[in-house]
Amino acid sequence: MTRLALALVAVVLSSCGGPGSMSGTVAGIKLDVKDSIFALIKNQQGETVGMFLAMSDKPDACATVKANRQPKNLTATLFSMVRYTDLGTTLAPDVGDYTVINAQPPRGGNYAGALFTHTDTNCTSTISQAAATGSSGLIKLTSLKGEANGYASGSYDITFGASDKVTGSFNAKFCDIQQLPTNPNCE
Repeated sequence: MTRLALALVAVVLSSCGGPGSMSGTVAGIKLDVKDSIFALIKNQQGETVGMFLAMSDKPDACATVKANRQPKNLTATLFSMVRYTDLGTTLAPDVGDYTVINAQPPRGGNYAGALFTHTDTNCTSTISQAAATGSSGLIKLTSLKGEANGYASGSYDITFGASDKVTGSFNAKFCDIQQLPTNPNCE
């Protein structure tokens, strides 16, 4: 491919927003986003009660999750978002602001959890739980289409641990998974 062709591809990808970005580090580790996906979380009655979003430094995140695999040497940020009524029942996710907390969410409002992960060749986390957990911040979900060929986009400003502040954006593709893997194979 010529330099001109490569430059045009870069311009097209940047105008589409790419999968997202992250500025800043967590425990001294940077995330170079190669893919981002989201899935809707459903209860036993099939009602949508939340959303899971992952930004990864590895491509093909949806296929990897569906195959119950976890890549070695993975760096990723994971968000979960849920909306609560004043009575404590959950609502389907929607566009809006989600407050990042590291506790049981109170009733009424939009809340998010955030986790940063960096694994070694054995898929073991190299960051302490305290440093890897989002302690405060805000996720702004600006668009959401939870169906085939759907997307979720927005921005975030989050503090992980005591003081690692990161900001960025996401343009995640819908990944139709029934449940999140609980014990993926390390590959």
